[in-house]
Order: sequence, then structure tokens, then C-alpha cells
Amino acid sequence: MPRLGRFRGRPEAPFWSAEAAVVLGETRREVFLAVRALPRRQREVLVLRFYLELSEAEIAQVMGVSRGTVKSTASRALKVLAAKLQEER
Repeated sequence: MPRLGRFRGRPEAPFWSAEAAVVLGETRREVFLAVRALPRRQREVLVLRFYLELSEAEIAQVMGVSRGTVKSTASRALKVLAAKLQEER
């Protein structure tokens, strides 16, 4: 009987193709351009949150604003990004 349990928890190897690489690259480019078009404060909050993986408290401290400001700024930025990326599709 095969021992399949030893691989439990490991992610499957991704299936890559030239087409998948192009689509992923295009998606990343679209997101980058959309983020770049955001106002500076919104862009900064998203970069600190998703790229540097800082907590809301850490972002608030770095930016010198309240946690509520971080939350509302991130929320607005994500709504703008979603709308912009949706209209491009």
C-alpha cells in the first residue's frame, strides 16, 4: 500500500506554461500601474501593508497617523484599485 500521507501539507507543484507566465506578468503590470496611480498616502499604506507586511499599528506609527486612518485609507485604496482593475477587464 502506498504511503501518500507523507506528502500531506505540501503544496502541489505549480503547473507553468509560457501562456501562464505571460498572463501573470500582465496581471502584475496592471496592478502595479493601478497602485502607482493612487494618491501618495493610499499607495504608501498599501505598500507597507501588503509588500512589507506591517500591521495596522506599525503602519500608523511609521506614518504618524491613527490606526483608524490606516484602516480607512487602506479600505478606500482597495476600493479604487478594485474598480480600476475591473474596468480594465
